[in-house]
Amino acid sequence: MTSQPVAKLCTAALVLGMIGAAHALADAKATPSAADKTFVQHAAADGMAEVQMGQMALGKTSNASLKDFAQHVVDDHTKANDQLKAIAASKQMTLPTGPDADAQKESKKLDALKGPAFDKAWTKAIVDNHKKAVKLFTTEAKDSKDDDLRKFAQATLPTLQSHLTMATQLAAVPDARDKSMDQVMKSMTQSTDPTTVTPAVATTPVAIPAATSAAKPTTPASTPTATKSH
Repeated sequence: MTSQPVAKLCTAALVLGMIGAAHALADAKATPSAADKTFVQHAAADGMAEVQMGQMALGKTSNASLKDFAQHVVDDHTKANDQLKAIAASKQMTLPTGPDADAQKESKKLDALKGPAFDKAWTKAIVDNHKKAVKLFTTEAKDSKDDDLRKFAQATLPTLQSHLTMATQLAAVPDARDKSMDQVMKSMTQSTDPTTVTPAVATTPVAIPAATSAAKPTTPASTPTATKSH
């Protein structure tokens, strides 16, 4: 009779053990790795920096193409930032409250520029930032062990690649214009630089003979006086 209670206890212990193992496995999957945590920190800070950059361009540039692209940057990164916040909240992860120190320093430099100088510096910064972002998200999309973060990286990566392509095209426009202007200025400089003027061919001076003494006027021969005959 005592075998039944023992069997029940063994069964209960086995069930509890299985439940505990399942919870442990779930906890292991729910806890992001160190690499995933680093990704989340960088992606969150960089995403906020891109929104800040886009908003700055909307307020400073008069270039219609640049303004349109800046709006895409603001909209797309805001959406990605919200998605990342939701994932982080589900995993009890704390996110940064703003861009990192390097991004803030870069933003301050850009804010001091105006006109074409701002447009050129801004597009260069956006290209550099998105190159880093594409690399970061590519690694996470391939190597992450966290299903949520891996899927987030995979879904966001095409947008970042599209931003990089557009930013590169925008950056190429002023670069081409500057190269053209440099060539024009170089040509103008050469045309006015005395060191680049073709020297005139020296001519051999023609010797002018020295003036001779003036000839004395010839005294007309005197006509002999006719002798009168007597």
